[in-house]
Amino acid sequence: MGIYKQLGALAARYRIVLVILWIGLALAVGLFAPRITQVTTSDISTFLPADAPFREAARVLAETYPNDSSGSSYLIAIEAPDGVLNPGAEDFAGQLDTAVGRWLAEFKTWLQASEIAADIARITSPTDSALLAQQLVAESNQVALVNISLTGSGTAKVVKEALLEYRSTNTPEGVRTYITGGTAITQSTAESSRETAESTLVVTVVLVIVLLLLIYRSPVSPLLPLGAVTLAYIIAQGVVAWLSQQIGMSISTYANVLLVVVLFGAGTDYCLFLISRYREEMADTPDPKAATTSTLAQVGETLVSSAGTIFVGFIAMSFAEMGLFRTAGPVLAIGIVIMLLVGVTFVPALLALLGKRAFWPGKAVHRPTGNYYERISQLVSSRPALSVVVIIALMLPLALYGLSTTVSYDLIGDLPVDDPAVAGYGLVRDNFGAGTIMPLTVVVTGRDAATVASEIDALAQQLAALPTVGDVRSIDDPLGQNGSIRNLTRVDGQLTLILDQLDGAGGGTGGANLVAVIGALQSYLDLLAQTFPTMAADPNLTELQTLLSNPLQLALQRDKLRTDLEGLAATFATMNDAYLMPTALTPLLASADEAQAALIDQLNNTYLANDGSAYRINVIVNVNPNSDAALDTVQQIRALLPRYEDGSQAVLSGQPVTLADIRDTMNRDLLRTMALVILGIFIVLLFMLRSLIAPIYLILTVIITYAFSLGLTDLVFRLVLGVESLSWYMPFFTLIFLVALGVDYSIFLIGRVKEEVPRHGTRAGVHKAVAATGAIITSAGLILAGTFAALLTGSIMGLIQLGFAVAFGVLVDTFVVRTMLVPAITVLLDKFAWWPGNLAHAVVKEEAEPVA
Repeated sequence: MGIYKQLGALAARYRIVLVILWIGLALAVGLFAPRITQVTTSDISTFLPADAPFREAARVLAETYPNDSSGSSYLIAIEAPDGVLNPGAEDFAGQLDTAVGRWLAEFKTWLQASEIAADIARITSPTDSALLAQQLVAESNQVALVNISLTGSGTAKVVKEALLEYRSTNTPEGVRTYITGGTAITQSTAESSRETAESTLVVTVVLVIVLLLLIYRSPVSPLLPLGAVTLAYIIAQGVVAWLSQQIGMSISTYANVLLVVVLFGAGTDYCLFLISRYREEMADTPDPKAATTSTLAQVGETLVSSAGTIFVGFIAMSFAEMGLFRTAGPVLAIGIVIMLLVGVTFVPALLALLGKRAFWPGKAVHRPTGNYYERISQLVSSRPALSVVVIIALMLPLALYGLSTTVSYDLIGDLPVDDPAVAGYGLVRDNFGAGTIMPLTVVVTGRDAATVASEIDALAQQLAALPTVGDVRSIDDPLGQNGSIRNLTRVDGQLTLILDQLDGAGGGTGGANLVAVIGALQSYLDLLAQTFPTMAADPNLTELQTLLSNPLQLALQRDKLRTDLEGLAATFATMNDAYLMPTALTPLLASADEAQAALIDQLNNTYLANDGSAYRINVIVNVNPNSDAALDTVQQIRALLPRYEDGSQAVLSGQPVTLADIRDTMNRDLLRTMALVILGIFIVLLFMLRSLIAPIYLILTVIITYAFSLGLTDLVFRLVLGVESLSWYMPFFTLIFLVALGVDYSIFLIGRVKEEVPRHGTRAGVHKAVAATGAIITSAGLILAGTFAALLTGSIMGLIQLGFAVAFGVLVDTFVVRTMLVPAITVLLDKFAWWPGNLAHAVVKEEAEPVA
């Protein structure tokens, strides 16, 4: 106690200096330190471990397809009730001759010429080709998509602002546009987190003021904790932001929200205990300096132990693999340390400075214990076994249910339904399928270009056979199940395409350059003979080569040309391995149809890389891409991807892959990190209470409170709000806060029990401790519950669930566990509660006071 008494004396002596120093520090941090919002991110991929499989997949994708290296893109969804295209037009230009079609063309032209053009890597629009129009316009002809790939994620905000400004003045009447896609959803999460932090801060401040006014009935007293916590928050967020910049650590946007809640909840509680004890000391000793010194001497150890428990709990989170927890833990730990320093220096200095004016217009008096806590403490002290059995019986069923709850990794479900990105997602889902907005991408590199075509076909068939795969798009089938181009890499399909082009050119050559067409077709047939030696002697092939070598015969026997091409196509159709990459078609199509040749080039550039030795396949799932079914599909695709020993690679990329890695990390990480947190808190309690048994049952009571709260939260959100599952991060954070903060109240209670038991014995001592601390613990619990309840005003579903669960859990802990269950267990265990020590050995003879 000596050190805390000295600290109190220093705070009283240098009260003015301390107040000025702390306020000056807060001003300096506020003016010169970076804001925490400048270093936070909502990109969950940044919080996965360095060896997460998705990271290697992202690297391979970026190296193979540099235009996709940023991974950032916007999907513009255009809703046009009057139709996007003109379906009755004979040509593609005529199809685009609608208000929306003309706007789409103008929109792309603006993108290419605007100030954000340098930030855009690629624009994919229905106006690019008839092929893309089929892919990017819904069957209803009322919805179209434009994909804008960005050069870097850092430019996304600038691009979005420009898009919003353009949309506000240039959208045709009756047409609605939505900016959605993975990047837009991430930005919506960040914006919702910022709004949640702001609303939580405002609601928390109002709640704290109201509750403290009710507790102290003084306009001055509430200003002390409010000022102290605000001071601590300003400094903490600045320190966290500065450290983050120095070490390059990403911080979740959720961390700022939680920092607000933790500091205002726990920090106000610390101030509450200080002010309450100071009021008692002032009632006995009207000298503010002496009262301040005595206050810190009495409660300093309890405050430091409480903060130490929370600090250890948060620091233990830094051992998690999951970066969301690994980075949030130190952020909250830094906040608690700064709050403690403010609490044991700034607040005592203010109290010494204000003296009795801190309670104006009232006076400093001892707080009455109240009849309620007298009766409750008498009940549990006299009937401890019954109290334990009844409380456990009531809590256990819902607690067991809570431990069996499932979680959701749905990022969309975490956002409000009226968010524009979510509304756009719904439009895409209803018209193109849920998986369209977040496709999976298979990338294979290092293969033999001669065999790539057959590999693509085989792998695409395997992928399409998975029950949760709705569509597979590759260079062989770029439109997937809704497209008209099929078997582009099969020779029979290519020969059919050649026939179509020759027919379209006027029965063989039409107005095309005859020499160029004949030369390109001869080269193609020579390539067939070289690639498929068994076909070199095929009559159809030899007759075609003879026919093409004599232009006069070709002019006279156009029907023979068609018959031989059809026969050759039929022969190749019987061959399982008759594949040839479409690059071979480009010279022929360039001679017969430049538009078709340009389309083939576009497909080659989209799906092939590294001179044909690398390729990609896009997989569209037919379920919510954030659902467990989609994440299971990721594992199934990974299992069927070939594994090469020659340096080739086959990887899977896409946002569902990131979520699948998060789920895998959580499955490995959750129990281990929770165990570390609980072990850390246990060690702190072990040293504080000098007992092996008391820390065990104190932590067990918090765990049953956690499970009970989790079960109730799951039921409420499922039955009342229609939520399918709790958000994936919510159970972990709920446990951390309920264990770390709930043990706080155990420390306050057991600290008083340790004072009373040596004087009065276990039963009477517990009774007196509960009666004496009941009101102050209830007040602290109401404030902490209120700060977490402020999360209910936010717009992030996972944080709303967290706020409800922790607020409810704190109230259960305050009114039931700390007030009834813990005292009853302590009485039941008697001297064994302090084993291997013996707290009761100091009981004086008059300890046997009967408990009524």
